[in-house]
Amino acid sequence: MSWKIKLNNGRIDAFYDDQLVLEGVELRGYDQEDEIKFLLAPYGKPYPVAAPAGEQIVYILKLVPQNTGPTDIIMEIFCGPLRLALRLYPRKPLGFKLSGMVHWGWEPYLCRIEPGQFKDVVQAALGPANSLLCDCLFDKWTDRVLRFNADDIFQIKANPSTGDFWVESQLFTQFGSIPEILAVEVINHFVTEHRSMPHYVPYDRTHHPLPPSGWESWYCYGRQTSEEILIRITDWLAKHLKPFGCEVVQWDDGYQDENWLEWRRDLFPHGGKWIADYIHSKGFKPGIWVLPQSLGKIDSKLLETKPDWLLRKPDGEVFRGFANYPYVDPTHPEVKKEWFQKIFHTMAREWGIDFFKIDGEGEMQQWYALCRDQLYDPSLTPDEAYRGWLKIIREAIGQERTLLICATQWRAMGFGDCCRTGTDVGEQWPAVEPALRATFSNYWMHTIAWYCDPDVLIVRPPLTLEQARSWASLLGLSGQVLLNSDPVHELPEERVELLRRIFPAQDIRPMDLWSHPPHGPYPQIWDLKVATNWGQWDVVGLFRWFEENAAEVKITTELLGLPTGHYVLYDVWEKSYLGELGNGRTFQIDPGACRVLCIRALTQVPLLLGTNRHITQGYPDLLNLKWDSTHKVMTGQSTVVENDPYQIRILVESNGKKYLPDKIETDCCNVTYHLEDGVLLVTLTSKISQRVNWQIQFKK
Repeated sequence: MSWKIKLNNGRIDAFYDDQLVLEGVELRGYDQEDEIKFLLAPYGKPYPVAAPAGEQIVYILKLVPQNTGPTDIIMEIFCGPLRLALRLYPRKPLGFKLSGMVHWGWEPYLCRIEPGQFKDVVQAALGPANSLLCDCLFDKWTDRVLRFNADDIFQIKANPSTGDFWVESQLFTQFGSIPEILAVEVINHFVTEHRSMPHYVPYDRTHHPLPPSGWESWYCYGRQTSEEILIRITDWLAKHLKPFGCEVVQWDDGYQDENWLEWRRDLFPHGGKWIADYIHSKGFKPGIWVLPQSLGKIDSKLLETKPDWLLRKPDGEVFRGFANYPYVDPTHPEVKKEWFQKIFHTMAREWGIDFFKIDGEGEMQQWYALCRDQLYDPSLTPDEAYRGWLKIIREAIGQERTLLICATQWRAMGFGDCCRTGTDVGEQWPAVEPALRATFSNYWMHTIAWYCDPDVLIVRPPLTLEQARSWASLLGLSGQVLLNSDPVHELPEERVELLRRIFPAQDIRPMDLWSHPPHGPYPQIWDLKVATNWGQWDVVGLFRWFEENAAEVKITTELLGLPTGHYVLYDVWEKSYLGELGNGRTFQIDPGACRVLCIRALTQVPLLLGTNRHITQGYPDLLNLKWDSTHKVMTGQSTVVENDPYQIRILVESNGKKYLPDKIETDCCNVTYHLEDGVLLVTLTSKISQRVNWQIQFKK
């Protein structure tokens, strides 16, 4: 594998491993007055040069001006096994601009792979978003990174309408220097080798295009979760959160009796299939917690009736792990068939359970290493023993059902749809920290190997409203697995409102493919970059995690990787317009608190500031938006939720420009509006969830 180039109508096409990577790369020159378009032509034949890392092929090209311009400029291109470099040899001082299309797999991630400038700003993307801080494209399917560099300015840009990527660079140079106007390097086996995860398998999201969003029982009811409780919760969720995207109702440990298929009748008198059917009948996916590597009961009768099924320590004693439950030998043929396969086939195919959380996974390889000589089949490595029963489970439940691995266990890659990436949280503020450690150290795996699960979200007291809002904002802006674990029917209205504005989890992916330290001080800025076919914007969370004093947090265009320009700020939770970003703005963030700001380029007035449907400010709800400057008409299409007033805020006054609404219409729901401090608030109300076309005619 190595780089090769071809000239195509005076432009460069570059190939790696015979795949087109750079297409139509062209050069332009510029001085203070003119721009010169160059075509490239061969200047002699390419030739090989021996090098320690492998042979390089050198191409020498001549820049041919299309009109007037210098005719003595040479470019050399070095094609190595991994790196491609383009160097210029001008005779006189001249500026150059390079541009070309980039192809890198069918699902490339714009990213940075190691800490650099502004490393404490966490970046994430929703849609084909851009950031000047990113210098790489990652293809998860081939596990390859394409890293760009240049001796001056360069940028990788996504086209939100097509999803294509472009690279642009520019520099000013003169005789005596040989700068690289562009260099491209391939990093193979990024996750398997550079992140040391040899079992890496790219996660195929065909069956689960979004992370799970729902409710789970453990952190409010523990082992006392019952059929009665699940009915009450399911009924409440169906009315209050299902319209907002809540899909899963999952119960946890405590239901099992002698084994995972025999249940405690005092808690579940009708059994597993009945409660699964009830949850289905309300439009949800029933979910269950299982510890399948164990018997699920400390004194199970299987200890006596199936002694050869049990995992044993070197001294012959039965191995007990999570909750002191006896563990089974996963290599025993009967255990494979009568335990793993039977349990999950019954639950999935006969009972209709759609969501499976299997727990206690983080240390499985250690236990199998300890007990390896006592296994039925000791020839299997600990990894093979573990992945063997995961394969049985995956085949039993099928790809269409969700499997959540708990907790952090990279050996489960290729089998899990989701993975708990940290330890248990709690309802007190310090107990939120495991979710922070999980997010900041493991978020780079999200959507790449699976959906990351930093554990549940809790919003009830004793958390203050500000603390609950911070936790909810982190989940909403990161797009990780979103499972609430509160007695939701008892929550105050303002806590329920937090849940409405972050459900469901969105298709958000990381732009930083490295691990932040798993300890404080934690990053205070989370920058979610959003791109649709009708607009691009940032939703920036400012946080103050576990510190005693307030912090002054400053944001600038440079820090957020934004191009130079004019930007306006909108406070998402306070629903207030904050004016322009200018050269930067500083915000005081109190301990445990947050500010969530929507930042949009001030390209026109009227300008959308935000909507109230979701923390992402228009991504799931605003399907289309157009401004007709000739006729002074703004049109849009929004998805509204039944009986939830849908608010659209539009900046109509800025820098001397003022637009007053003349008439506002929709095709199927009620509309009201009013003006306040240069902002137009439009409210749509509907008795059913539906798409609404709306139009604002401004006075001419």
